[in-house]
Amino acid sequence: MRWRRHRRWNADDFFGRFGPRRRVNPLVVAWRWRYELVLALGLPIGLLELGGATHPVAPVCLLLTAALAYVGWPAAHRFLVDRAWCLLVPHRLRVGMAECGVASWSGRLPAVLRSSRHPSGVRVVLWCPAGIDVHAFHATRSELAAACWAADVLIERHPLRTNVVVLLVVTRLISW
Repeated sequence: MRWRRHRRWNADDFFGRFGPRRRVNPLVVAWRWRYELVLALGLPIGLLELGGATHPVAPVCLLLTAALAYVGWPAAHRFLVDRAWCLLVPHRLRVGMAECGVASWSGRLPAVLRSSRHPSGVRVVLWCPAGIDVHAFHATRSELAAACWAADVLIERHPLRTNVVVLLVVTRLISW
């Protein structure tokens, strides 16, 4: 009978079997949350500076004017809602790509280069690292649409660069 050596349980050995773990890069986190950081830090600082430079009531009047424009002016409301979708969709896409396994073997997710408004939703341009192509997105199309709270995701390859993928996240169905 062979005697087994009892090894101590090692969490790194156990969790290492489930795929690579990457360290969090603070510059990448700051880049991904840049608009939210500017809103969270820049808006209060800007309002305080405006109140100090003019009259303390000026920031309150500016906020009330913006709120009334949002409520009473449909074009301003639609503009702000479209911009909010442009901020929300890249975050939801990253979550969907991480959950669906659209990542390189080393664990890198595609980088969001740009998100812009489109008449039927949000147009997102992604830069894919080595190992990811447009077929990985076609395989997970419905899961990405569900992650983005969208009706559909249309996928196309960039005409000049094969490592760039363009997604159209359809958040509004346009009736003809």
